[in-house]
Amino acid sequence: MLTYDFEKRGKQSLYEYLYNCIKEDILSGKIKAGEKLPSKREMAKNHSISVITVENAYAQLIVEGYIYTQEKKGYFASRISEQYIKNSLHNYIQTKENRPKNNKEKEYTKKQQANMKKDWLVDFNSNHIMYDNFPFSTWSRIMRQTLLDKENSFLTSPSPSGVLELREAIADHLSHFRGMDVDKDNIIIGAGTEYLYSIIVQLLGNDSVVAVEDPGYQKISKVYESHGVKCLHLPIDQSGVSAKALTGKKIDGVHISPSHHFPTGRVMPVSRRQHLLNWARENHGFIIEDDYDSEFRFSGRPIPPMAGMDSDHVIYMNTFSKTLAPSIRIAYMVLPDELMRKYNDELNFYSSTVSSFEQYTLANFISDGYYERHINRMRNYYRDYRNTIITAIKQSSIYSKVTIEEENAGLHFILGIKKKINDEKFKEILRKNSINISSVSDYCYNELEEFNHKFIINYSAVAKDKLTKALEIMNDALE
Repeated sequence: MLTYDFEKRGKQSLYEYLYNCIKEDILSGKIKAGEKLPSKREMAKNHSISVITVENAYAQLIVEGYIYTQEKKGYFASRISEQYIKNSLHNYIQTKENRPKNNKEKEYTKKQQANMKKDWLVDFNSNHIMYDNFPFSTWSRIMRQTLLDKENSFLTSPSPSGVLELREAIADHLSHFRGMDVDKDNIIIGAGTEYLYSIIVQLLGNDSVVAVEDPGYQKISKVYESHGVKCLHLPIDQSGVSAKALTGKKIDGVHISPSHHFPTGRVMPVSRRQHLLNWARENHGFIIEDDYDSEFRFSGRPIPPMAGMDSDHVIYMNTFSKTLAPSIRIAYMVLPDELMRKYNDELNFYSSTVSSFEQYTLANFISDGYYERHINRMRNYYRDYRNTIITAIKQSSIYSKVTIEEENAGLHFILGIKKKINDEKFKEILRKNSINISSVSDYCYNELEEFNHKFIINYSAVAKDKLTKALEIMNDALE
């Protein structure tokens, strides 16, 4: 029986401590591949903790690929390669040793509505955030203070990589929130991810080939292709893009969102991440990790980024558009040393695309702890809002005809229709009744039948008082 001393858990929650103990035993080989773990009840009884605590720990280990289940047989340890184990333990130790001792506190308003062609009863396509959720008073106060403190600095041109204070604040945030050991000098600030994609193209070469996910966010391919890059659209399975699909192809980079795939919401398990990193090492390629909404995970802990597993072959990207507001237009990426040297040698003639004033304001917002508090508040808000939406679906007449999938992270989930329907006709009927909705197949480059009859529910902008009527209309459309 696995036994752990919970007196040593420190400030970790019970399930986090249990999760970390089992994870380390799997990585160290103490728990062998294929070895059966105690049942939830056995583990709970042995440690005098609740079954829910064990269930949460096991769920996190499953979603990250450290363990798997077999129906009516139990939980078993996954097979993890020696190379991955070495890298994981090395990065775990490095992060622990380099993490600052003093825990500083860190802390989506409205999406563009230009594309809205009419006043919808419910718009499941929109993921804009209500005005009330933006910290206006705090932000304006920090702006005023920034004017006083940086009255000379913000009038000068910042470094091409971005203001030092903001890069330091981001590095500190990534250390605490994502467990990444990041050098501030490897961070580049840009006005949105589209601009950063253009920098990546120049670093990889305009004649490069980038693999993207199918289905996937189609603007990514459009930006790459507009710069002359060839995009290969690789179908995903339950674990994401397969390394086997890359074999025998000339590919310079693989653009993925492993912690929360769009639009399916799937999470890439550790074994698949390991295979892709092995491909990158063997082929001198790069993984472009888009961590676009990792802050909003409602079940378990945040999924560790691939950049924390191998900083030499992963370009890490994130944006403040999801957590603050799209209008702020500030994104960043963390480059591997090799690409950062190339950037400094060949591309440092670029001017920063974000004003110094906005960068200093955001730097203070993060460093003073407001950003972390804002994320925590928004995570709780969206968890409650998601629960309200799902409860409404479960209480409606449509519930017997649908499935709710991948609802534990991000600001959308998937509504699957149990019977075969004509997806286009279904959407047309809904739009005629003032309901705007997209299907997963809208984001497919190829004909992928497994994604038929699945629809994307962006819930952040859905008015609760209109949802019941919308669900009635959807149920009638299915009838």
